[in-house]
Amino acid sequence: MGKFIYISIVPLIFALKFNAFGQGSCANTLYEANKSYEAGDFAKSVTQLTPCLKSGFNKDQKVEGYRLLTLSYLALNDPADARKATENMLEQNPLYKTSRLKDPKNFIELVNSIAVIPKFSLGLAGAAGINNTYVNVIQQYNVSNFTKKYLSKIGNQYGLALEYNISGKLEVGIDLNTAFKNYSLNYSTNDFNITDNEHLTFLEVPLYVTYTYGKRRIRPFVRLGAYEDFLLNATSDFSAAYQADKTNYTDNGVNNKDRRNSTDFGLLGSVGLNLKLDPAWQLFVEFRYTYGLTNIVNVTNRQADQDLVSNYFYQDDDLKISNGLFTIGVIRNLNYKVIRQK
Repeated sequence: MGKFIYISIVPLIFALKFNAFGQGSCANTLYEANKSYEAGDFAKSVTQLTPCLKSGFNKDQKVEGYRLLTLSYLALNDPADARKATENMLEQNPLYKTSRLKDPKNFIELVNSIAVIPKFSLGLAGAAGINNTYVNVIQQYNVSNFTKKYLSKIGNQYGLALEYNISGKLEVGIDLNTAFKNYSLNYSTNDFNITDNEHLTFLEVPLYVTYTYGKRRIRPFVRLGAYEDFLLNATSDFSAAYQADKTNYTDNGVNNKDRRNSTDFGLLGSVGLNLKLDPAWQLFVEFRYTYGLTNIVNVTNRQADQDLVSNYFYQDDDLKISNGLFTIGVIRNLNYKVIRQK
């Protein structure tokens, strides 16, 4: 047993000693390389830094090492290697901030010339999101001879967004939203004025491509894509006012889910603005329009609720719904990639 432990531990001890030796050999490298740089021996500074940048420096040391390597290459009038060193530095710290007091002008200009974009972003669309639902009647079905009038109503939505940046301007994204869409229906028949307020709740999954303009703090964007809605709930609040004696009849929370299709599909387009709060966080506002392409009504169950037919002379029309949305939220960038010069 003792021999087994000895055989197992000895290689580990040697590995730890070797690692410690490697770290120790690089411990003073930044100091010595900086002395060489300040003395004007820029080539020596490069020679001192290179081995430890390959193996030996921790992450913070690599950032400082690549910074010093960039300065040395700039002093040697080697812009190509200076750019590579800066790109390596930004890969270690994509959110690196230059200092006008500490950094030379040509170094600041070089850092600012390199595009660093987020790979993945996590967006949160908060309670400020509101929407307005518009009804497009495909075919009307009436129990008797009357005209129905559909009206838009306000709803709201909230959810999450995951975005992947293809380039500094182009990205693909997918949302996962809970959307509450409402509309109303008014009609008169047999001396009754009837109102139906319908409430639809969807799990909405939009997939889109976004193009963002410019590199300033405030950047406009346009977005095109498609969406699919998955029905979570559908209810109606019916009311009927009898004109002869002013009597009112109501049925609230009528379950419509079996008379609605379980999914809805459509196209979307939007415009908006991104406001950069800091390198990791953005605030955004978006105006989006979704255009429904499918009938939301389950035609086989059109007359499934006979109480609505007898009490309110109601029968479902074939409908498509579209939606105008305003959303305000925040985006958190999760990780980054450096756009290297080819």
